Amino acid sequence: MKFPISSLSLCSGLLLVSFSLLEARTWTDVKGRKIEAEIVSKTEDSIKALRKVNEAEIEEYFNMPWPRLVFADVSMDVEEAARMSSSYVYRSPNYEFISDVKLKKSVVKRFAVLFEATRIYVQQIPYASLKAHKEGVRHKIMLFETDESYRRAGGLEGSAGVYILSKDVIMVPFESLGLVKRSSSWSVDYDKTNKTLPHEITHQLMDREYFAPGAIGWFSEGIAEYVAATPYRSGKFMVNKVQSAIKQYVTHFAKDGRGRNLGTEINAPDLEEFMMISYREFIANSNFNYGLGALLVTYFNHYDGKGDAKNMKNFLRALKEGKKGLEAIEALRAGRTFDELEADITKGWRKRGVKINFS
Repeated sequence: MKFPISSLSLCSGLLLVSFSLLEARTWTDVKGRKIEAEIVSKTEDSIKALRKVNEAEIEEYFNMPWPRLVFADVSMDVEEAARMSSSYVYRSPNYEFISDVKLKKSVVKRFAVLFEATRIYVQQIPYASLKAHKEGVRHKIMLFETDESYRRAGGLEGSAGVYILSKDVIMVPFESLGLVKRSSSWSVDYDKTNKTLPHEITHQLMDREYFAPGAIGWFSEGIAEYVAATPYRSGKFMVNKVQSAIKQYVTHFAKDGRGRNLGTEINAPDLEEFMMISYREFIANSNFNYGLGALLVTYFNHYDGKGDAKNMKNFLRALKEGKKGLEAIEALRAGRTFDELEADITKGWRKRGVKINFS
């Protein structure tokens, strides 16, 4: 299997024979450990390397148990960094927030906890998304006081936030953070809930292979919906309640007014066509397609086969090997025709009160 590489900082003290940028070598550290890596930068005191991830490490992530409760450290620190031009920079352990106006650190901490909790959640889903496990990297989040400044920077009109894959950055207007203007400063509206942020954070933490044809659309949006619909409160995701939450979110409006409201009987398109449509076509009917994608991801996570996500993991393994489209989906079908797979999905959700009629 071919796998991407993850970031690793190697302390000084390596026994180097020679130094060549982006040349793969096996290095020995001061503890005698052998590490295969490509050196990308060097200073007097340290070496920055990209460590190749081996198959055993990938399989360790695939074999993790499914999480039930996910906690973030609500006592974590948020630091205010030096101002960048007209922007203000705040840092939590794994995120860098770049705001176009000054915020109180206590306000930043309120939404930073959600970002950190979502990262831990995505780490603990046994999808072997290496990007979520990467240490020593702060993911960039751009915050905008007004919708006008958000759109001017590239945010989509009417959207509550966006992840830009090419720049690996999330852009969010203040309103989507649950911030309200009080007097001359911004504070948190504790009555507001948010499903946009976990959705976009999940996109940012997924490996690039998981956006390949055959996955982009139904899977990439479905898993983001899965995470976003999971009940959350004060740094804690209650994953043990996600299956019922997904059903409620997709078929009805939730108590907070959010939801896809597709009803409990859903007339779905042909499954093969749905999994293979272009992303442009997918988002053209986003409310329906996001909802159906969430139902499919939930089925493959919990109801397919023995309920162990075996076929989903094989699908993700295929993507990591560079397979795309129908070739990757073949691992998900596990010997079934698309008609047989449609029947299995229909049966799995019918037991749980949702009737899916594939055309």
